[in-house]
Amino acid sequence: MKKSSFIYGAIILAIVNFIVRFIGFAYKIILSRQIGPEGIGLFQIASPVLMFFITFTTAGIPVAVSKLVASQKALRDDSGCKKVLRSALFLAISLSSVFIAILVLFGQFICTYILKNNDIYYLIMMLSPAIMIISISSVIRGYFYGLKKVSPPGISQILEQVSRIVFVLATVHYFQPIDPRLGAVIAVVGVSVGEIFGLLWLMFHYRQYTKSQVYLPMKSQGYISFVSKIFYIAAPITLSRLIGMIMQLINAVLIPQKLVVAGYTSKEAVAIFGKVMGMSMPILFLPFTVTSALVVNIIPNLSEGLEQKNFGSMRKDIALCLRIALLISIPLTVIFVLFSKPIAMALYNDSEVGRYMSILGFSTVFLSLQSTLTGILNGLGKQVPATINGLIGACIQLTATLFLVSNPSYGINGFFIGFIASSFIISTLNFFTLNKVINIDISLKDYIIKPILASVISTISVLVVYTYLLELSVKSYITLIISLGIGIVVYLLLLLFTKTLPPSLMKRLFNFK
Repeated sequence: MKKSSFIYGAIILAIVNFIVRFIGFAYKIILSRQIGPEGIGLFQIASPVLMFFITFTTAGIPVAVSKLVASQKALRDDSGCKKVLRSALFLAISLSSVFIAILVLFGQFICTYILKNNDIYYLIMMLSPAIMIISISSVIRGYFYGLKKVSPPGISQILEQVSRIVFVLATVHYFQPIDPRLGAVIAVVGVSVGEIFGLLWLMFHYRQYTKSQVYLPMKSQGYISFVSKIFYIAAPITLSRLIGMIMQLINAVLIPQKLVVAGYTSKEAVAIFGKVMGMSMPILFLPFTVTSALVVNIIPNLSEGLEQKNFGSMRKDIALCLRIALLISIPLTVIFVLFSKPIAMALYNDSEVGRYMSILGFSTVFLSLQSTLTGILNGLGKQVPATINGLIGACIQLTATLFLVSNPSYGINGFFIGFIASSFIISTLNFFTLNKVINIDISLKDYIIKPILASVISTISVLVVYTYLLELSVKSYITLIISLGIGIVVYLLLLLFTKTLPPSLMKRLFNFK
């Protein structure tokens, strides 16, 4: 089997993403049980502040680095690749320094007048070092992705998660029984601890790579030219991501407040927010294990394709990306909708989380397409239309949060309505935008109808096995694992039987000689 630079890298990164998400998912489950919904809620309220600031350095700049490094590598200009990295690091470090200063100087104002929660002041202060560390790490990851070397950034993510979890859980265990606020503080400090270990790994591999390179004397572009190009690529992508981060920040402020207006106590509102954002959402974003890997790996390919005007290869890569995203997200949508309660009971022992997951599950396929299509548009240099589409969806979600959540008839369901509608609108607009840029031949039967039928049949098999095992008094979590495992096997067999995964696609997928 020949290693395809696109698919091979995506498979490796998908495995890494799965490991990272699985570790992170298990960590959140254990942490939620250790510090409780209130502690998770406080952590989730503080986290969007960090995400807001690092969006300026981790959203567009790494993508720009990946695109520019890929194009310079195609020109065999290794010196240009190094200049791209240095230019991006200069921007990231400069911006991070400014943001840390803002957070230190105006942290109290942010807590008092924006978040309206003084309990998280120290949480925000302790998040500030992570801004610099995460920004530098993201730029170096973008450099390796542009070189199509996914192992160093992948391993750094695993190392970051493991070191973070060991530190946080060990410290929380030491202070047991622990106050939820102290638990949230420890979780925040763990973010910086983990990121330091990940950054050290990246720096080590960068030094090893540069030592092995022979830099030929070439007349590369100047630093100012690369800085301007990074700005041109990164600005709309950053704005798009910023819209999403602002929405998270607004949700952290508005949802608890609106729930109080709807009749909940402040403590109940924070707990509901924690169950939705800290417990339900991580499960919902499982498809991004694969779709994010596809996006990261297709961007350098699309950049090279544009440079070489190889539109045929670009169409095949894009079509394959969309097909894989649908084949994964469609069955997960069915599973989340129908099996959310046993999943939530097995993981959290909380049936209310299961109800939230069941409703949010309807957005799974749209979120997967939204992420994939946005990445493809960024790779094609259509960052501005993708940003506009994201802004439209954000307005829909914000409207629902403002006018529905405070209504006792809707409550948190008002947020769900806006969230699902937003993901549907953005994914639809992105698809129409993509078709205007480059025509993609998509078979409705092979891409949507067959996967839906296979998902329904496999789900029936899951229900049958699940019911049978419960009657045998098998433990619930074992019953869930076995039944879902059988469902996956049935789904894959149906895809092969119906030729949804035909030999031609398998050949393309694994690039057999």
